[in-house]
Formats: sequence, structure tokens, C-alpha cells
Amino acid sequence: MFQITRTQINKFIIKIILAVIIFFHTIIMFAHIFNRNVPPPSLKRNTTINIEKPKFFQMKNGLKVLIVENHKLPLVRIGLELDYQPFLEKDKIGIKKILGQMLRSGTKNHTKEKLDDMIDYMGCSLYTSFSETSIFTMKKYLNKSVFIMSDILMNSKFDNLKELDKIIKQRIIDISLSEKDPNAILQRVRNVLYFGKNHPYGEYETHDTIKNITLYDLKKLYEKYYIPNISYLSFIGDISQKEAEKLCDLYFSKWEKKSYIDDDPILKKYVIPSKIEIDIVDIPTLTQSTICFGGPVCLKKNDPEYFSSMLANGILGGGPQSRLFLNLREKKAYTYGAYSILKSDRNIGYFSVYTQVRNEVTEKTIKDLIKEIFEITEKKISLEELNIKKKEISGQFILDFEDPNRISDLFICELKNNLPSGFYKNYLKKIESVTIDDVYQSCQKFFFTKNGRIIIVGKAHDILPNIKKLGYSIRFFDQFGSLIKKEEK
Repeated sequence: MFQITRTQINKFIIKIILAVIIFFHTIIMFAHIFNRNVPPPSLKRNTTINIEKPKFFQMKNGLKVLIVENHKLPLVRIGLELDYQPFLEKDKIGIKKILGQMLRSGTKNHTKEKLDDMIDYMGCSLYTSFSETSIFTMKKYLNKSVFIMSDILMNSKFDNLKELDKIIKQRIIDISLSEKDPNAILQRVRNVLYFGKNHPYGEYETHDTIKNITLYDLKKLYEKYYIPNISYLSFIGDISQKEAEKLCDLYFSKWEKKSYIDDDPILKKYVIPSKIEIDIVDIPTLTQSTICFGGPVCLKKNDPEYFSSMLANGILGGGPQSRLFLNLREKKAYTYGAYSILKSDRNIGYFSVYTQVRNEVTEKTIKDLIKEIFEITEKKISLEELNIKKKEISGQFILDFEDPNRISDLFICELKNNLPSGFYKNYLKKIESVTIDDVYQSCQKFFFTKNGRIIIVGKAHDILPNIKKLGYSIRFFDQFGSLIKKEEK
């Protein structure tokens, strides 16, 4: 006879609760969509987000704790995020990913099997990575869930060789698959050419670096970075500050504070060619070219140009209404999509345009990409374009605030990036205040027109004759970013 276990019941309850949330949210959104005369309350012209700031306190060991109360449903998410500077993994590249997986492999108090059984019994969702760990649980299992979280963060043993071997074998399979994926190849080569192989953003995993990782390496890394004074702990859901304080005192007060020093001055180093150049990775089997154009830029969230640069990038290549999309997909039918990214970073960010096209239109696509970037840097955008993008970005930002987890993420981001108090509360006001001239200046500052790299992963035999017509210097690289040969224009 079929029997329903407690685990299945718990997981079913959580699914039902989440389904109810989604159902009512959908009903509300559709009600506003069909009643076009009444705009959704969240999309009215209001330049200030009326949202309660998360409760905050700091423990004696330096652990920073945020609480976002939401008592509508008996659910709580407990999350921890590390605040650290990126570092070189050197001959053990991939160790951060493996450590994230190995956090589930056993602690001083529980074996991997016991941890899995407890999580499964409660119907919880456990996520672990190097920089973030979280548990999503029903309120009745809150105490036990926090205990499990603290046990993982404070008492992981890294003595499970069987689990490490299994993870390493899976990583090697993943690496082998990525070596045949043009998008993965492009990302790897882009990072190498933008930042260099001796930069934390330019490193990439290989079979050898993965095999080089030992249990001792993981334990050493864990002991250095899993410390309370560089960590943010968040409680989101059906919990009060008083309950959070009690749980923290019970489970995290013995977490020992340690000294932490950022030791990578290389983070802000990068190289941009003096002129535009084409960098080709020849994959003879490909029938499409995967293209990227751009380079590294210095852009932080607390820079004065942050909001205008976000709007500038949105107008150029941020979605279906952007110039790149309308030209390359809708007008020319070269591709299914063309996008641009202007990534801010507290160390070094980048600007890149991406698309994937047929071999025969590779040269025409590159000409159009460059043309669109030239036009937006030479001629100011229209007021209509600016207003459309303002509404789009503001609307998405407001919708994000319907997720309590997002609220916590934004306030942690505010603290980690040393942003002014109320940065996200005044987000809409900042967006609304951006002018056409502001966008124009950001386009000129962050978009590449006279230098940068055009990286192409494709079949050189088919695309090279037309590519040469563009008049740029051409260099050939292997799929790991190593120079093979240089062909002058």
C-alpha cells in the first residue's frame, strides 16, 4: 500500500504556500493589465520607495545581521553572504566552486547522510556556494534550521574524500562539455583578454587545476574566509528581531572573530588595445559566429554616472526595445537577439555587446554593432527613448521589491559597496533625475568606439575573407585565450 511520508507532506505544504502566493500575485497583475484606465499602484509616478528598512544589529564577533519581517506566511529564509575581495586561485582554480559543494559533505556534529536526512525530513531547501549559503524553511523548523546553518558555517570538517572525488569527477565532465560550447569559450577568452590570466576575473578551470585540489586546501580556505567579521546574516520572513537576536546568541555567539586582510592589489589592473582589434577563436565545426565587442571599464555603484550609464546601456542593448535588438533582429534579421552589458564592480567592471549570427553575415553584423555604438556616442538620444527606458527600469525595480529576499539583498549591497544611506530608497528619484545630457556623457565615457576587442568564436575559413574588409588588425587565439598568431590588417 502507498504511504505518504512526513517529508513528502512538508514539501507539499511549502509548494502549496508558494503556489498560493504566485496565484494571488498573478491575479492582481492581470487585473491591472486588463483595466488599462487604472495603472497599478506600484507603477504610479512616485520617486520614493516607501519600504521599511531591515532591522539591523551587529554581534560582538563582528557578524552583521539583517531582519526583514514578513508575517503573512509561516516561512523563513536564513542566508549568509561573505564580503571578501576576489583572489587568485592560481594552480587550484575551481577551489571556490568545490568548497561550496563540499559544505554539505559533513560537520563535526553530522555526517553528510545525516545532514541530508534532516534537510529532507523538514522539507527545507539548502543552498551552498563559496560566498552564499541559505536555508528556506517552515517556521516550525526554524530553530533546527538555524542550528544546521551554524553547524555548516562553523564546523565543516572537509574529511569526506569520497564526496570530494565525486565532485571533482563531475567538475571535469562539466569542463569537458564547456570546451565545446561556443558561449563558454567566448566567456573564457573574453575574461582572459579583458583582465589577463593572472587576474581573479581572468582565471579559468582546467582538468589539472581541479585535480590539484585536496581536502587540506579546502579546509585552509574555509578557515580563512568563513569568519563572522566579514559576513552578513539575514533572516527573511515570519520572524521578529527579538527571535533573531535569541537565535544568533544561541548559535553564532561562539563563532570566533579572526583578522582578515585583502591581499590582491592586482584587482584593478587591465589592458585595452590602443585601437580596435579582432580576436578570432577558430572552431571549424561551427556554422554560426558568436561575437563580443568591448573591454573593461571603471564603474562603481557609488559613481555619479551610475544611473545615467545604466539608462545609456539600456537604450543601446538592454532588451527588445533597444537599438541593437531593433536593428540586428527586427530590421536586418541577422540574429535572434543582440544585447549589451555595462557591468559595475567595486574593483573593475566591463562593457560588452553580444550576439550570435550566421557565418555569412558576421562582417555585416560587426559593422552594424560598431555603427550603433558610434551613433549613440555622437548624437544625443531622444526624449522618448529616455522616458521609455526610465519607465522600464523603474517598473522592474518596483516589482523586485515584492520579493522580501530582494529587499535584504539590496540593503546588503548598500553596505558592501559603501553606498550612501537610502541609495535604494531614492533609486526611482535618481532614475527620474537623469537627463539626455547625462546619458550622452555616459555613452562617451563607457562605450568603446576607438579601441576595444571584437572577439569572434567561429569558423575562420568562412568568415575571414569578409572580416579582413573591416580593416582592423586580426589576431588568432586558442579556446583558452593563448595567442596563436597575429595577422596585421
